[in-house]
Amino acid sequence: MAAPALSPASVAPTLPAEQALLDARFADLARAERLLPLKVTAFYQAKIDEEVAALGHTEGPLHRTAHPTRERFAVHAGHEVADWVDDRSNMRVTGSDAIIHKYPDRVLFMPTSLCAGHCQYCFRQDVLTEQHEAGRTRVAEELGRLVAYLGTVPEVREVILSGGDPLTLPLRDLKLILETLRALPRRPAIRIHTRALAFAPRTFADPAKLDLLAAADVRLVFHFVHPYEICDAVRGVLRELRRRDVRLYNHFPLLRGVNDHAAVIARLVEDLDDARVRTLSVYVPEPIRYSAPYRMPLDRVFAIQDALTTGWPGWANAIRFTLDSPVGKVRREHIVARDRAAGTVTFRREGQSIVYPDFPAMLDVAGDPATMLWRG
Repeated sequence: MAAPALSPASVAPTLPAEQALLDARFADLARAERLLPLKVTAFYQAKIDEEVAALGHTEGPLHRTAHPTRERFAVHAGHEVADWVDDRSNMRVTGSDAIIHKYPDRVLFMPTSLCAGHCQYCFRQDVLTEQHEAGRTRVAEELGRLVAYLGTVPEVREVILSGGDPLTLPLRDLKLILETLRALPRRPAIRIHTRALAFAPRTFADPAKLDLLAAADVRLVFHFVHPYEICDAVRGVLRELRRRDVRLYNHFPLLRGVNDHAAVIARLVEDLDDARVRTLSVYVPEPIRYSAPYRMPLDRVFAIQDALTTGWPGWANAIRFTLDSPVGKVRREHIVARDRAAGTVTFRREGQSIVYPDFPAMLDVAGDPATMLWRG
């Protein structure tokens, strides 16, 4: 059952003293509900501390990415599930939970369940928590299964490394994966998704790792969610990657209280463009358990999309807004029906339909642009 609408008092800024209690309470919730525990790098926490000092409370955008809010415990939209995209049904290799084949021409490979830090809004918490509990670290074994499987699916043209964060792997493991894939008779394109640069630029400190990424001709897709994540340390790594001619992209979620305003998204896209990083898409948060603090109604998602389209130049607004689903990524143009009384939206893609439970407008407390862009 959905929680009642938030009152102004319930969204009053949280003070640091209360946040410590929320963090402790979340540790208990994570254990009980099999959520990812708090994990924040010293690098990222320093940015959060600067934000808290400037705002005087813990409702800033970077803080919300890494620490729980009151909403985390009190607000539920209904119809939330553990695995909205149904990853497990696409794990087609017997004995492996590291290979997901959902789209005919590409395979997702998760060589690790570990990340540099944990995002509160993570949409793969269920699968990653399960893998953490299993303690999976069998990179060579899983890679062998992947190579064998690729030999049976000639239509696959791309392997996407995700997880967990592949760039947290030891260099020897990352080298084994990339060089093995590059040596295949039908050499697939390689894409790597990572948030490590936002959490810990030192992950890229070894020039041998950067050289390896360049030699494997990877497409490197970051997950920056806010312009304040693009600092001098991050720009320095991006310069080194560009110097090696690595192709750089960004792909990120639209998150309530973090970036849910066209001005915040435009600032992020512009800062990345200045660093020669191309923004691919913005994705709508999925209706998974405990995701309500970050979700918003589709009507507001589309309003933000329209504001970008009309208010910024084409290079900044030509970004896809997508929702991942069990039938694949769907967009605004895939909507075929809406039932506002029931709060559902039906998408149809390639002959398959999915009914999406929209986020209730009564629970939607939009982020404050002055807080999300507190530096001005």
